[in-house]
Amino acid sequence: MTDKQQDSGAEEWDNLLSHLRQIREQVRQQGPLPDHEKQEVANVFHRGLELLENQVRDMEGGLRGSSGRW
Repeated sequence: MTDKQQDSGAEEWDNLLSHLRQIREQVRQQGPLPDHEKQEVANVFHRGLELLENQVRDMEGGLRGSSGRW
């Protein structure tokens, strides 16, 4: 089950990065986003931050110093 969760997380991460790259290219070519699209991009960005935070927590949970904590 862990492998499926990791694959799902990796796929979600890849999708988020791909979406943000597409937006970046659109902004390069067409200029600033319309206001209604800015919120969508902000939501995607925040979801990416959430994924990173969860990965850090998972890593911290599995890594301990010799004293049993950081």
